Amino acid sequence: MIAVDRECEAVSRLFAVKSIRSQAPVLVKSDNPIFRRKGSSFNLKSLREYQPCDDLRQIDWRLYGRTDRYFIKEFYEEENERLLLLVDASASLSVFDLDYYRSFIASLACILLELRFTISLAAFTDRVEASSLNLKERRDLPRALDFLERLPFTGGTAFAPVLKSVRDRYRPTTLFLFSDLFDPRLAPAHLRPFRRVFLQHFHTPFAGLPLDFTEVELQDPETSRSLLLSHNPGSRRAILAAEREFLAPWGAARAGCHYQRLEKDTPRVPLYWRILESLYA
Repeated sequence: MIAVDRECEAVSRLFAVKSIRSQAPVLVKSDNPIFRRKGSSFNLKSLREYQPCDDLRQIDWRLYGRTDRYFIKEFYEEENERLLLLVDASASLSVFDLDYYRSFIASLACILLELRFTISLAAFTDRVEASSLNLKERRDLPRALDFLERLPFTGGTAFAPVLKSVRDRYRPTTLFLFSDLFDPRLAPAHLRPFRRVFLQHFHTPFAGLPLDFTEVELQDPETSRSLLLSHNPGSRRAILAAEREFLAPWGAARAGCHYQRLEKDTPRVPLYWRILESLYA
Protein backbone atom coordinates (compact mmCIF):
# COMPACT_ATOMS: atom_id res chain seq x y z
CA MET A 1 0.00 0.00 0.00
CA ILE A 2 1.38 3.39 -1.00
CA ALA A 3 1.89 5.71 1.97
CA VAL A 4 0.71 9.30 1.59
CA ASP A 5 2.64 11.76 3.73
CA ARG A 6 0.78 12.71 6.91
CA GLU A 7 1.64 16.36 6.34
CA CYS A 8 -0.39 16.56 3.11
CA GLU A 9 -3.57 17.67 4.81
CA ALA A 10 -1.74 20.38 6.76
CA VAL A 11 0.09 21.62 3.66
CA SER A 12 -3.12 21.89 1.64
CA ARG A 13 -4.99 23.51 4.55
CA LEU A 14 -2.26 26.11 5.15
CA PHE A 15 -1.92 26.85 1.48
CA ALA A 16 -5.69 27.23 1.09
CA VAL A 17 -5.51 29.95 3.75
CA LYS A 18 -2.49 31.50 2.05
CA SER A 19 -4.08 31.66 -1.40
CA ILE A 20 -7.55 33.15 -1.80
CA ARG A 21 -7.95 31.50 -5.21
CA SER A 22 -8.05 28.01 -3.72
CA GLN A 23 -11.15 28.98 -1.68
CA ALA A 24 -13.20 29.59 -4.84
CA PRO A 25 -14.61 27.10 -7.32
CA VAL A 26 -12.19 26.20 -10.09
CA LEU A 27 -14.18 27.93 -12.81
CA VAL A 28 -13.96 31.36 -11.14
CA LYS A 29 -10.24 31.32 -10.29
CA SER A 30 -9.42 34.31 -12.46
CA ASP A 31 -6.84 36.26 -10.43
CA ASN A 32 -4.02 34.89 -12.58
CA PRO A 33 -4.03 35.28 -16.40
CA ILE A 34 -2.95 31.64 -16.86
CA PHE A 35 -6.50 30.64 -16.01
CA ARG A 36 -8.02 32.89 -18.66
CA ARG A 37 -8.43 33.14 -22.40
CA LYS A 38 -10.53 35.39 -24.61
CA GLY A 39 -14.25 34.77 -24.23
CA SER A 40 -17.13 36.08 -22.15
CA SER A 41 -16.97 36.86 -18.44
CA PHE A 42 -16.76 39.92 -16.19
CA ASN A 43 -12.96 40.32 -16.70
CA LEU A 44 -12.29 42.91 -19.40
CA LYS A 45 -9.44 41.98 -21.75
CA SER A 46 -9.35 44.89 -24.22
CA LEU A 47 -11.27 47.38 -26.32
CA ARG A 48 -11.07 47.49 -30.11
CA GLU A 49 -12.90 49.19 -32.96
CA TYR A 50 -16.14 47.67 -34.21
CA GLN A 51 -16.03 45.36 -37.26
CA PRO A 52 -19.11 44.52 -39.38
CA CYS A 53 -19.13 40.89 -38.24
CA ASP A 54 -19.11 41.75 -34.50
CA ASP A 55 -21.99 41.13 -32.09
CA LEU A 56 -23.82 44.40 -31.42
CA ARG A 57 -24.31 43.33 -27.80
CA GLN A 58 -20.56 43.74 -27.25
CA ILE A 59 -20.50 47.42 -28.19
CA ASP A 60 -19.49 49.76 -25.36
CA TRP A 61 -22.40 52.21 -25.64
CA ARG A 62 -21.11 54.51 -22.93
CA LEU A 63 -17.85 54.93 -24.81
CA TYR A 64 -19.85 55.52 -28.00
CA GLY A 65 -21.71 58.34 -26.23
CA ARG A 66 -18.39 60.01 -25.34
CA THR A 67 -16.54 59.45 -28.62
CA ASP A 68 -19.26 58.92 -31.25
CA ARG A 69 -17.30 55.81 -32.37
CA TYR A 70 -18.13 52.13 -31.95
CA PHE A 71 -15.84 50.00 -29.78
CA ILE A 72 -16.13 46.32 -28.89
CA LYS A 73 -15.41 45.02 -25.40
CA GLU A 74 -13.43 41.75 -25.28
CA PHE A 75 -13.44 39.70 -22.09
CA TYR A 76 -11.50 36.80 -20.67
CA GLU A 77 -13.24 33.44 -20.57
CA GLU A 78 -12.67 31.42 -17.42
CA GLU A 79 -10.67 28.31 -18.14
CA ASN A 80 -10.05 25.32 -15.91
CA GLU A 81 -6.37 24.44 -15.68
CA ARG A 82 -5.53 20.96 -16.96
CA LEU A 83 -2.85 19.32 -14.80
CA LEU A 84 -1.21 16.15 -16.10
CA LEU A 85 1.05 14.04 -13.89
CA LEU A 86 3.31 12.17 -16.34
CA VAL A 87 4.97 9.25 -14.55
CA ASP A 88 8.06 7.42 -15.80
CA ALA A 89 7.45 3.66 -15.42
CA SER A 90 10.60 2.42 -17.17
CA ALA A 91 12.95 -0.19 -15.75
CA SER A 92 15.68 2.31 -14.82
CA LEU A 93 13.50 3.69 -12.00
CA SER A 94 14.11 0.45 -10.10
CA VAL A 95 17.55 1.88 -9.22
CA PHE A 96 15.76 4.52 -7.17
CA ASP A 97 13.73 3.90 -4.00
CA LEU A 98 10.34 3.04 -5.54
CA ASP A 99 8.49 3.51 -2.24
CA TYR A 100 9.79 7.08 -2.09
CA TYR A 101 8.97 7.61 -5.77
CA ARG A 102 5.37 6.40 -5.51
CA SER A 103 4.78 8.13 -2.20
CA PHE A 104 5.99 11.50 -3.49
CA ILE A 105 3.68 11.38 -6.52
CA ALA A 106 0.73 10.13 -4.45
CA SER A 107 1.23 12.82 -1.82
CA LEU A 108 1.42 15.59 -4.42
CA ALA A 109 -1.73 14.24 -6.09
CA CYS A 110 -3.45 14.26 -2.69
CA ILE A 111 -2.53 17.91 -2.08
CA LEU A 112 -3.70 19.00 -5.53
CA LEU A 113 -7.02 17.22 -5.05
CA GLU A 114 -7.44 18.79 -1.61
CA LEU A 115 -6.97 22.18 -3.29
CA ARG A 116 -9.65 21.23 -5.83
CA PHE A 117 -7.49 20.99 -8.91
CA THR A 118 -8.56 18.51 -11.57
CA ILE A 119 -5.65 16.19 -12.35
CA SER A 120 -4.94 13.34 -14.74
CA LEU A 121 -2.17 10.73 -14.55
CA ALA A 122 -0.37 8.98 -17.39
CA ALA A 123 2.43 6.41 -17.20
CA PHE A 124 5.03 6.03 -19.93
CA THR A 125 8.08 4.07 -21.05
CA ASP A 126 8.82 4.49 -24.76
CA ARG A 127 5.12 5.28 -25.21
CA VAL A 128 2.13 6.20 -23.06
CA GLU A 129 1.19 2.96 -21.32
CA ALA A 130 -1.81 3.82 -19.16
CA SER A 131 -3.80 6.76 -17.87
CA SER A 132 -6.27 7.76 -15.20
CA LEU A 133 -8.14 10.89 -16.20
CA ASN A 134 -10.08 13.71 -14.56
CA LEU A 135 -9.61 13.13 -10.84
CA LYS A 136 -11.40 16.06 -9.23
CA GLU A 137 -11.88 15.50 -5.50
CA ARG A 138 -10.15 14.05 -2.47
CA ARG A 139 -12.35 10.97 -2.72
CA ASP A 140 -10.73 10.22 -6.12
CA LEU A 141 -7.35 9.66 -4.44
CA PRO A 142 -7.78 5.84 -4.30
CA ARG A 143 -7.86 5.86 -8.11
CA ALA A 144 -4.49 7.61 -8.15
CA LEU A 145 -3.04 5.18 -5.58
CA ASP A 146 -4.28 2.19 -7.55
CA PHE A 147 -2.78 3.63 -10.72
CA LEU A 148 0.62 4.09 -9.07
CA GLU A 149 0.49 0.68 -7.41
CA ARG A 150 0.08 -1.00 -10.79
CA LEU A 151 3.16 0.55 -12.41
CA PRO A 152 5.33 -2.33 -13.70
CA PHE A 153 8.69 -0.48 -14.11
CA THR A 154 9.79 -2.37 -17.21
CA GLY A 155 11.07 -1.41 -20.65
CA GLY A 156 13.09 1.48 -21.97
CA THR A 157 12.51 5.23 -22.14
CA ALA A 158 11.85 7.42 -25.18
CA PHE A 159 10.81 10.95 -24.30
CA ALA A 160 10.41 12.57 -27.73
CA PRO A 161 7.45 10.46 -28.97
CA VAL A 162 5.89 10.37 -25.51
CA LEU A 163 5.95 14.16 -25.06
CA LYS A 164 4.54 14.68 -28.54
CA SER A 165 1.77 12.18 -27.86
CA VAL A 166 0.96 13.78 -24.51
CA ARG A 167 0.84 17.26 -26.02
CA ASP A 168 -1.49 16.21 -28.84
CA ARG A 169 -3.65 13.86 -26.79
CA TYR A 170 -4.10 15.53 -23.41
CA ARG A 171 -3.18 19.17 -24.15
CA PRO A 172 -2.21 19.96 -20.55
CA THR A 173 -1.83 23.55 -19.43
CA THR A 174 0.62 22.33 -16.77
CA LEU A 175 2.76 19.21 -17.01
CA PHE A 176 4.27 17.46 -13.98
CA LEU A 177 7.01 15.12 -15.19
CA PHE A 178 8.39 12.51 -12.76
CA SER A 179 11.46 10.72 -14.09
CA ASP A 180 15.13 9.86 -13.71
CA LEU A 181 15.65 11.42 -17.19
CA PHE A 182 17.61 8.38 -18.41
CA ASP A 183 17.27 9.01 -22.11
CA PRO A 184 20.39 10.40 -23.83
CA ARG A 185 18.23 11.91 -26.58
CA LEU A 186 16.23 14.04 -24.13
CA ALA A 187 17.02 17.78 -24.06
CA PRO A 188 15.35 20.77 -22.38
CA ALA A 189 14.08 21.84 -25.81
CA HIS A 190 11.65 18.90 -25.77
CA LEU A 191 9.75 20.62 -22.95
CA ARG A 192 9.35 24.01 -24.64
CA PRO A 193 5.99 23.26 -26.34
CA PHE A 194 4.37 23.05 -22.90
CA ARG A 195 3.19 26.25 -21.28
CA ARG A 196 4.47 25.25 -17.84
CA VAL A 197 6.42 22.22 -16.63
CA PHE A 198 7.27 20.96 -13.15
CA LEU A 199 10.19 18.61 -13.68
CA GLN A 200 10.80 16.27 -10.75
CA HIS A 201 14.15 14.58 -11.32
CA PHE A 202 14.73 11.44 -9.23
CA HIS A 203 18.49 11.02 -9.15
CA THR A 204 20.77 8.46 -7.52
CA PRO A 205 24.23 10.09 -7.30
CA PHE A 206 27.22 7.98 -8.17
CA ALA A 207 29.04 9.08 -5.01
CA GLY A 208 26.29 7.49 -2.91
CA LEU A 209 26.59 4.02 -4.44
CA PRO A 210 28.24 1.38 -2.22
CA LEU A 211 31.11 0.44 -4.58
CA ASP A 212 33.73 -1.08 -2.30
CA PHE A 213 35.52 -3.35 -4.78
CA THR A 214 38.14 -2.80 -7.44
CA GLU A 215 35.73 -3.82 -10.19
CA VAL A 216 31.94 -3.96 -10.02
CA GLU A 217 29.68 -5.49 -12.64
CA LEU A 218 26.32 -3.78 -13.02
CA GLN A 219 23.39 -4.59 -15.27
CA ASP A 220 21.53 -1.90 -17.16
CA PRO A 221 17.88 -2.53 -16.15
CA GLU A 222 16.54 -1.20 -19.46
CA THR A 223 18.86 -2.93 -21.94
CA SER A 224 20.03 -5.86 -19.74
CA ARG A 225 23.61 -5.15 -20.83
CA SER A 226 26.38 -5.75 -18.30
CA LEU A 227 28.54 -2.79 -17.38
CA LEU A 228 31.97 -3.21 -15.77
CA LEU A 229 32.99 -0.36 -13.48
CA SER A 230 36.66 -0.12 -12.56
CA HIS A 231 36.58 1.51 -9.16
CA ASN A 232 39.87 3.41 -9.31
CA PRO A 233 40.54 7.16 -8.95
CA GLY A 234 40.77 7.76 -12.71
CA SER A 235 37.51 5.97 -13.50
CA ARG A 236 35.80 7.65 -10.58
CA ARG A 237 36.77 11.11 -11.82
CA ALA A 238 35.55 10.26 -15.32
CA ILE A 239 32.19 9.00 -14.02
CA LEU A 240 31.71 12.05 -11.78
CA ALA A 241 32.53 14.33 -14.72
CA ALA A 242 29.97 12.50 -16.88
CA GLU A 243 27.42 12.84 -14.09
CA ARG A 244 28.01 16.61 -13.87
CA GLU A 245 27.62 16.89 -17.64
CA PHE A 246 24.36 14.93 -17.45
CA LEU A 247 22.94 17.18 -14.72
CA ALA A 248 24.14 20.55 -16.04
CA PRO A 249 21.41 21.26 -18.64
CA TRP A 250 18.61 20.69 -16.15
CA GLY A 251 19.75 23.00 -13.39
CA ALA A 252 19.68 26.10 -15.59
CA ALA A 253 16.68 28.38 -15.05
CA ARG A 254 14.20 28.48 -17.94
CA ALA A 255 10.94 30.35 -18.28
CA GLY A 256 7.99 28.09 -17.60
CA CYS A 257 10.07 25.17 -16.31
CA HIS A 258 10.44 24.48 -12.58
CA TYR A 259 13.13 21.89 -11.86
CA GLN A 260 13.67 19.94 -8.64
CA ARG A 261 16.20 17.17 -8.07
CA LEU A 262 15.26 14.50 -5.55
CA GLU A 263 17.43 11.89 -3.89
CA LYS A 264 16.40 9.05 -1.60
CA ASP A 265 16.80 11.11 1.57
CA THR A 266 15.41 14.45 0.29
CA PRO A 267 12.73 15.86 2.66
CA ARG A 268 9.51 15.96 0.69
CA VAL A 269 7.32 18.53 2.45
CA PRO A 270 9.45 21.58 1.45
CA LEU A 271 9.23 20.36 -2.15
CA TYR A 272 5.42 20.26 -2.03
CA TRP A 273 5.34 23.81 -0.72
CA ARG A 274 7.80 25.00 -3.37
CA ILE A 275 5.66 23.45 -6.11
CA LEU A 276 2.51 25.14 -4.79
CA GLU A 277 4.25 28.51 -4.53
CA SER A 278 5.30 28.23 -8.18
CA LEU A 279 1.91 26.88 -9.27
CA TYR A 280 0.11 29.93 -7.87
CA ALA A 281 2.79 32.49 -8.83
